[in-house]
Amino acid sequence: MENSPETVETLEDILSDFASLDAAAEIVASGGAAPAPFKAPVEPICDFEVGLQWFNCSEPLSIGRQLRGKIVVLDFFTYCCINCLHILPHLRKVEERFSTENGVVVIGVHSAKFDNEKDSENISAALKRYDITHPVVNDCEGELWSKLGISCWPTVLVLGPEGQPLYKLVGEFNADHLVDFISRVVTYFGSHGKLSPHSLPLSSSTSVLKGPLLFPGKITSTTQQDGLELVAVANSGLHTVIITSADGIIKHVIGNSGKPGFADGNFSTALFNAPQGLAFAQCDVLFVADTENHAIRKIDLTKETVITIVGNTLKAAGNDGSTVYNANGISSPWDLCFVRRQVPSTRHLPQPFMSICPPAPPGHISLSGVPVLPPPEPPCIPPAPAPPCMPPAPAPPFMPLAPGPPCMPPAPAPPCMPPAPAPSCMPPAPAPPCIPAPPPPGTSAFAQEITEEESLKEQEVLFIAMAGCHQIWALFFQDTTWWGKEFFVAGTCVNVAGSGSEANRNNSYPRSASFAQPSGLTYSSKLDEIYIADSESSSIRSISLKTGKVSAVVGGSKTPDDLFSFGDIDGNGFNAKLQHPLGVAWHDRSESLFVADSYNHKIKIVKPGVNSCVAYIGTGKPGNLLSGLKSQLHEPGGLCVNKTGTELYIADTNNHTIKVFNFSTCTITELALICGDKEPEDKTDEALKAIPLTVNFGGKIMLHVGLSLPPQLQLTEGAPQRWSLHLPGLSWKCDASSGVFDSESSTASISVTAPAYDQHQHQSLNKIRLTTKLFVCVDSVCKVATPSLSFTVKCDAKSTNEVIYKSTLAL
Repeated sequence: MENSPETVETLEDILSDFASLDAAAEIVASGGAAPAPFKAPVEPICDFEVGLQWFNCSEPLSIGRQLRGKIVVLDFFTYCCINCLHILPHLRKVEERFSTENGVVVIGVHSAKFDNEKDSENISAALKRYDITHPVVNDCEGELWSKLGISCWPTVLVLGPEGQPLYKLVGEFNADHLVDFISRVVTYFGSHGKLSPHSLPLSSSTSVLKGPLLFPGKITSTTQQDGLELVAVANSGLHTVIITSADGIIKHVIGNSGKPGFADGNFSTALFNAPQGLAFAQCDVLFVADTENHAIRKIDLTKETVITIVGNTLKAAGNDGSTVYNANGISSPWDLCFVRRQVPSTRHLPQPFMSICPPAPPGHISLSGVPVLPPPEPPCIPPAPAPPCMPPAPAPPFMPLAPGPPCMPPAPAPPCMPPAPAPSCMPPAPAPPCIPAPPPPGTSAFAQEITEEESLKEQEVLFIAMAGCHQIWALFFQDTTWWGKEFFVAGTCVNVAGSGSEANRNNSYPRSASFAQPSGLTYSSKLDEIYIADSESSSIRSISLKTGKVSAVVGGSKTPDDLFSFGDIDGNGFNAKLQHPLGVAWHDRSESLFVADSYNHKIKIVKPGVNSCVAYIGTGKPGNLLSGLKSQLHEPGGLCVNKTGTELYIADTNNHTIKVFNFSTCTITELALICGDKEPEDKTDEALKAIPLTVNFGGKIMLHVGLSLPPQLQLTEGAPQRWSLHLPGLSWKCDASSGVFDSESSTASISVTAPAYDQHQHQSLNKIRLTTKLFVCVDSVCKVATPSLSFTVKCDAKSTNEVIYKSTLAL
């Protein structure tokens, strides 16, 4: 007999009446009725529907057959949900403490929120991404969810050895009790001979190819002083951060590949746990949102060190309090945005009355309370010891002749008045100099605050998309007056927007607004606004850094609590529809916002001025096709526009690749990462081997390169045979900086354009290098080969406008 939602609720009430969990188990095991007023019998729940897709097991499981005699922990989850991710460590503790032989099994019931999450291939990718190894069933239509009356994610339902419900946990914050409850239940049913040690047909399907990238999350770039562009990738699946050049030469792999953990140190000893957001503060300083460690880390590329600046691996609930550096916990930071802006430097004058404002939250210092900046000398008061209106000795410009009274020149000259247009040195009546009027009854001291604009100063703030508590936080690097109301000492990390409730609520008061798992951040310096990919509301939001106002841009619903208004529709404002966007990137040249509409597998363009949203890259179907604007992506999670505004980097998460889109040519390529291969030093013997070429300034070099293999070698079937081109500088251009050899002809054709005339380039030798990463096999044993070609190119105005060079790379 199937339990109705009402029966399940009654069972919860029954169990809640017992102080002892063993007593609750006694009632459940005996099958007896509960004491009055409850009379509902405890019966097994309904079984799983036939025909559902299962993961991490070799055959479908049944509550009435394989799971009989087991304590079954059903985890109702959906893989987009940050709260569902938060409960995974608690489930792992259950699995570590109790095995199937002990009579306990954890089963995930994936009940999708978004349409994209109903697809079994996408669920399989999510299980690999989050290292979920226990059995999971795709309840794509939510049938078991509905029959058991489950109402929110995550929900954990514990079943007894005969399939009877024992205990239900709703939400992540009750999961601490799970291990303790199961321990008592195992003890009880084990002592009564109800548990069975039989094995289950488990087979983990979470293994994936661990290449250079595994589920890359976020991406960012910077330009060094020498003009070299660096790209940083959050290699989330392998718990590392990769630093590479724009042409794919890996400079650093930071962290222990494949090993999650939490440790500061050098690049080889530091540990991360599923890092996501990245933000360069300087060309050699990179901040990292270490998501599953609930921390912000700082990477110094010069010193090659990693330190923790916020957080300590302890997940904290969101609030309006603050943490100074690594003193307290934060919650699943998902993206970062470093903002350096010029703001007016204001001088705050002391008040002659007590503030009546409510006390500031912990960690804040209110300007209307204790003075926090040294007060300057009040304006309009001459410095002591000179009396008012007395010019300094010895040559007072306005000193009258005797016998006139002090400070009064003979008539008809006005008292103390210098020649026009100089103003009088007497402050105007009736306001006394430098003394502010007391505030009206009931008004805040802020309304009476006197400020004097002095100059512009630089303000540096690291904004944090705190997905775990649905808020936007900020880390202040200088003592900062924020939105003219609050003062934060340097090193304070605090919530600046979001109430902590999960909703899509906009508001002029930033902490009264609500977000729903904010997952992407970017900044427009021209508009002075932060843009947010608010993933669970499927919308793009904005925060004005001038006023703090939180506004809707595109997507989502007008109803704040409606988090199911998603789709794939171009349009304006609320009429546009997105599906779980994860990334945003601002493009200065076009004054546009690029959005990774992750679950629609597209990149879209948003124009904030008119709040329009139009699809740009992608077909809407997951895939890995490179075909310009019609390319296919698979749940892209991160975006970045390079510093010159010419290219868009895309972290194509489920394809385990970085894609590079060129705005001028509308072409898209894959950034081929070359592991452990750094640009060689210029050595004499290598220079002698380089192929000399001469071309006119602005001329083209056409390179046609083929592959030549000995008889015993074969190219690995289906593997991409990659090439990368390394140019002398930014003034040199190419149609593509990386690509793959043609699968049929094993050739590559590359066009390079020399720079226009430059006296510094005249007669100088410029080095071009073509590197490869080839997968070859010998007698079924496969390895990687990396042959290369080097060219020295001289630009000469007397030379030809086009050079064609054909060569073969011999392995």
